[in-house]
Amino acid sequence: MDENNRQIKKWGIQTLDAFKWLAFLMEEVGELSRAISEHEWRGGTKEDIKKEAIQAATLAIKIAEMVSE
Repeated sequence: MDENNRQIKKWGIQTLDAFKWLAFLMEEVGELSRAISEHEWRGGTKEDIKKEAIQAATLAIKIAEMVSE
């Protein structure tokens, strides 16, 4: 919920179509992938993984809410 509120504060309420939400989600999944790779191979932190996972999950929830309306 904190991440959702942070995103709303940063970007405002967004009413995007499913393909735009998907594009944003895939960008976040890419960042999550990078964080996991950095942790595995270059000493990245678990905190970075957690942060990116929460951001990706928040966007996935937004998509689920959009199609539930």
